[in-house]
Amino acid sequence: MHRTRLITGVIGAIIVIALVGWGNLLLFWLLVSSATVLGLKEFYDLAKGGQLPSYPLPGILMGWLLSLAPLLAIGIRKDLLILFAVTLAAWALFMFALFAKQPLPEAMTALAVTMFGIMYVSWFFMHLTLLRGLPYGKQYVFYLLILIWVGDSGAYYAGKSLGKHPLSPIISPKKTIEGAIGGTAATLLASVIAKYTFLPHISLLHALTLGLLLAIVAQIGDLCESLLKRSVNVKDSGTLLPGHGGILDRVDGLIFAAPVLYYYAQVFLVA
Repeated sequence: MHRTRLITGVIGAIIVIALVGWGNLLLFWLLVSSATVLGLKEFYDLAKGGQLPSYPLPGILMGWLLSLAPLLAIGIRKDLLILFAVTLAAWALFMFALFAKQPLPEAMTALAVTMFGIMYVSWFFMHLTLLRGLPYGKQYVFYLLILIWVGDSGAYYAGKSLGKHPLSPIISPKKTIEGAIGGTAATLLASVIAKYTFLPHISLLHALTLGLLLAIVAQIGDLCESLLKRSVNVKDSGTLLPGHGGILDRVDGLIFAAPVLYYYAQVFLVA
């Protein structure tokens, strides 16, 4: 299991690093949009396993179209195009529900589950493409990936060696307060190192602030995905990645942290 997990992780890391480091925005979007589609499929499968009705095909299609918005916003304000895409998704789902052949009492639940899947997966994922499109976009994406990986590793090893107090015993029994503190400390250190290596334009204060924010939000994202899985009584969101589970299992913290870094960069770092 550990060997399979390592091989899968190394292959995945090589692909991501190559696409981020040497690919253009279009290639990066292809990576993000593919992960979005796979993540939506996993989400609606989770809902199905929990006996929750949804509209998987329209949800996946609308989620994919939403992921296109940052790429198509040429000569148009991105915020307006993205808001229109979300509105269009809601309209389209209502239209589908009007003609869907299903018990009427299920319609409201199906609409809510489908729309939530789009927001949870596609909306959050979309911020990676937005982030990549910023000045220093490549560096910000690498920075985010490194901090999430270091934070996960720090939390794992700190929890394994020092963990005694459960962080959330009902939602995620194996996570500990000590692990969360270790993950946060590791993320802060990685953020400072990144500032002095490939992000020299950000101040030390920004590096520390971002390190703390991203560490906290990523761990919340991890817990939120655990909440979804616990609610339908499954261990992993999928089986796509041998030794790792599904796409959502690997990006739960990443997709929560991406909007934080994007909006922080827009407000404080982009001149």
